[in-house]
Amino acid sequence: MRNVILDLDKILKDLSFKPSDARIYSLLLEKGEMRVSEIAKELNLSVRFVRDRLKDLCNRGIVKKEVVKKGWLGYVYKAENPVEVLKKIKSKILKEFERLEETLE
Repeated sequence: MRNVILDLDKILKDLSFKPSDARIYSLLLEKGEMRVSEIAKELNLSVRFVRDRLKDLCNRGIVKKEVVKKGWLGYVYKAENPVEVLKKIKSKILKEFERLEETLE
């Protein structure tokens, strides 16, 4: 039974938003698209920290990264639609719980 509890704990931790993640996501919802440096400046966070958090948010499908060519070559980040984010989270939770149920049978 202990492994199931540890698995459940891991699932919940993977799904949770860190306070900085919520701030970044909210800012992107409000402003549309932004560069890492703009997000860092707006939230008074280091560029490196914001870049790391954005990488995680992109991997989780919460934020989207796009290449931009506007006299400079770089990336902008956009928040994914909140409804779509919730659908992805719900789907992930259901899959993980189904997997856990199979291990209990």
